[in-house]
Amino acid sequence: MDWLTNYHSFANAVVTTFAIVAGVYAASRYLNRKLERKILSEVKDATREIQPNTNGGKSLSDLHKKVDDLGEEVRVMRAAVVQLEDEVDQLEEELK
Repeated sequence: MDWLTNYHSFANAVVTTFAIVAGVYAASRYLNRKLERKILSEVKDATREIQPNTNGGKSLSDLHKKVDDLGEEVRVMRAAVVQLEDEVDQLEEELK
């Protein structure tokens, strides 16, 4: 009968330990998901469009692409102007 009491005590200790570990795990998962939702909410709020009806519905983070596109257009126009100036210079030389 003594072994049965020891077995029950051991089984109770195992079940109690399992219950504590499961409770801690469940609480950590709950808190982790709650924190994750809070972080996602903060990121979404921080990156929302400042003026959604302007700039074609694009956000401020799209500004760098517009500036890069403008820079490329300026380079193309500069090359065209330089070419036209060279052609004008050649025409002036031919007319002299």
